[in-house]
Amino acid sequence: MNISGRSKNQSEETGRFFDPSVVARISNLELRARHVVEGLMSGVHRSRARGFSVEFEEHRPYTPGDEFRHIDWKAYGKFDRYLIKQYEDETNLRAHLLVDASGSMDFGDGPMTKWEYAATLAASLGHLLLRQSDAVGLVLSRESDDPFIPAKAVRRHMTALLSTLEAERPGGGTGLARSLIQLAEGLRRRGMVAIFSDLLEDPESVRRALRLIRLKGNDVVVFHILDAEELGFPYEGLARVEDVETDRNMTVECEVVRDPYLQILQEFLDTTRDHCRREGIHYVLLSTAEPLDRALVRFLAWRSKLRM
Repeated sequence: MNISGRSKNQSEETGRFFDPSVVARISNLELRARHVVEGLMSGVHRSRARGFSVEFEEHRPYTPGDEFRHIDWKAYGKFDRYLIKQYEDETNLRAHLLVDASGSMDFGDGPMTKWEYAATLAASLGHLLLRQSDAVGLVLSRESDDPFIPAKAVRRHMTALLSTLEAERPGGGTGLARSLIQLAEGLRRRGMVAIFSDLLEDPESVRRALRLIRLKGNDVVVFHILDAEELGFPYEGLARVEDVETDRNMTVECEVVRDPYLQILQEFLDTTRDHCRREGIHYVLLSTAEPLDRALVRFLAWRSKLRM
């Protein structure tokens, strides 16, 4: 894919597709994902030939060298084109989307919580990958018992991904490191793993798990999602702070804790970013106030570099 240049007016027009306050008004996750991807595609030139309907999702055009026995003659009779059945092993990419469903992801004071932002972004990326004939799977990271949807490359597979995401309600403690290790041990083929999380777990445990995913030959992208208030700490006076994963809470004076909090946060972000860079992991820090296309555009640019 090549991302085309856009004028200021075009950018303002398409920007409405990605504004979290606009996207949040769409209650259905499938419509949200389509809304975001269609907005993105209006600024992207597709390299694949146009004119193929959704009925070709499990096929690819015949090319010289393909065996005639693999031609789908029923499809030829219907569409007057030589088409080869698209088998799972022939897909461009095998991707697994791991979405953090712990209680801390339910936080958010803007139009979307971290969970809603992560689920929408994951659904949008899944929709985009399936449009490109890539295989997509899904893991929901919980404290235990992670729902798992195996990777498939047909567009109707999106229904299973979306229904799993829509049925989930974030809660309980975190299990991100365990989920990453379990996924790494279960992968039988190299591919891509995309992680959508606030990474609020023991940093060293998460880093070891990320390293394991990479050591098994997978490309890894981390979408580090935090609420705008977590990044800026705009509070004043006395505030009651609650840990949604443990139900523990305490009262703090915001002016006293702001600077230490921001310093600790910055150290955490810098350390996480540096670790990802050393391990060859693509790291994307996102605020829930940011337009969703930024993450997708950065993903496309990263993937283009991998193909070079």
